[in-house]
Amino acid sequence: MIDKHAVGQRIAALRRELGYSQARFAEKLNVTTQAVSKWETGLSLPDVETLLNISWMAKISINEILDGEVFPVQSGLDRGLARISRHLICPACGKALHVCVPIRQEKPRFVCENGHGYNVVDGVLDFGVRETEGELWSLFLKNYEQYLEEQRHLGNPRYWQGAPNFRELMWQALERLQPRTILDMACGTGSGMKYMIERIHWPVTILFVDLSHRILKWNRKYFTDEWKNPYVDLVCLACDGAKLPLANESIDLVFSNGGFESMQVKMRDGFREAYRVLKPGAHALYNMSAIEDWNGENSRKWIRLLQELDGFDRFFGQGNLQDIQTWLTFCGQTGFRKNDARKVYGELPAPEQDVFPFQNEVLQWMAEYVVLSEK
Repeated sequence: MIDKHAVGQRIAALRRELGYSQARFAEKLNVTTQAVSKWETGLSLPDVETLLNISWMAKISINEILDGEVFPVQSGLDRGLARISRHLICPACGKALHVCVPIRQEKPRFVCENGHGYNVVDGVLDFGVRETEGELWSLFLKNYEQYLEEQRHLGNPRYWQGAPNFRELMWQALERLQPRTILDMACGTGSGMKYMIERIHWPVTILFVDLSHRILKWNRKYFTDEWKNPYVDLVCLACDGAKLPLANESIDLVFSNGGFESMQVKMRDGFREAYRVLKPGAHALYNMSAIEDWNGENSRKWIRLLQELDGFDRFFGQGNLQDIQTWLTFCGQTGFRKNDARKVYGELPAPEQDVFPFQNEVLQWMAEYVVLSEK
């Protein structure tokens, strides 16, 4: 028989470890404060769904809540990486990866049957990739203190335009779908997912994917120490988004806040990879920059000035400039059966001078859409 009083004591201890008052704990679990009080005094037990949510938030099993039985974490992995490990494949040969902790080596390592191996370094599973040649974007952040300054910066006001703005539109779609696994493609510093994480209220594993190991290392620290949500397990993969180390049909939702575009000449390859790893019926949720009118005077001037930039063909290429209908056609050709695009704002007026005005975020002049593509 379950000892309700002992269960209540464990729930109270877990709540205190998470740093919540009874009222805040109740809010997180979508129950009343009175319900929490009854659990902790042994008058009642949480229902099954609530037990699942408590176990997820506290990162323990339901068994441990109900009878104190502890299950060790596999091979030194954190829970998120242990959960996603069954979906990992070798990017070199496509074979399944298995966790292996060699004798006298504390750090977990993933290996395939062909002997390819990848280490977990500073909590990041490192596939040994390098950033795009000629554009080591992450080096503009020289240390973790500068990374924190970037996280606390409000960002380009251009992206806050629209009523609602793109982040709110993406949140509305995310909350409606409530996926259990999310892949954040070419996540960078996680600026887009950051605004989702603070509001997520269901158990989810989020995979941050980027070429830069150093940025992922800082993401892991920041989203664990300063932006933590107990519903969220975070996994960091330093890998090429155009060749994801994930099995087919293993992800519930692919998210991108400018990530596809940041892949530059690999943008469409990354989008095809998103389709491959999504489960049938799952979604890609992303924002997309698009040209409003190829024949319009405003669009034509912006395109001309952009194409005159040094390295335009190497980094972008004509294929990455499209109107929204061209992009949606490509979505259908990729295999997505349904693609909904909502316009957030239009193009900026072209500058009077014949000089491109932006050194960074060079696509910010374009119209912005939020797109939801269903596999």
